[in-house]
Amino acid sequence: MNTTQDACKLSMLWNWDTVDSCFISEQWHVHTLRQYAGTLIGVFFIVVLLEAFRKISRAYDAHILRRYKNRLAAETLVRLAEAVKRNKPFSPGFFQHLVRSLFYFIQFSTAYLLMLAAMTHNGGLLIAIFAGAFAGFFLFGRDTVPGATVVESSDYAIHLEQLGFNKDGSRA
Repeated sequence: MNTTQDACKLSMLWNWDTVDSCFISEQWHVHTLRQYAGTLIGVFFIVVLLEAFRKISRAYDAHILRRYKNRLAAETLVRLAEAVKRNKPFSPGFFQHLVRSLFYFIQFSTAYLLMLAAMTHNGGLLIAIFAGAFAGFFLFGRDTVPGATVVESSDYAIHLEQLGFNKDGSRA
């Protein structure tokens, strides 16, 4: 049982409390300035890791889409039209969607817990979350420009072949 000396300070108003702050639950009770600094550093890196995990999730989506496109491209040109008609718009398989769902679960639950921590309205914690979001997006968000596409050399060669050109650009 907590005494009034070591009780959690929990405010739903903006605050700069450090010692005896509690975040999310009584088990996350900060007793010293070192623990508070560790909390801020830890939260910063959790947000950076969240952005890294989002990048991994986008890379996995690109990977399964690339495998689908390569499977279509492996069809002979004569059967390409039939292959396109036969294949519905891309939809991940059961296992692929299970992996994607796991990625989503981790992202959603981490973001939700960060939101609960932010609801303490602790200025230092909010700054750590914002700084982590900036650093994480700076490090891992370069691939999120809307409309930007990456033309891979293998895709480029396939498109040239389909249009009747050699890899050097001359007419086949």
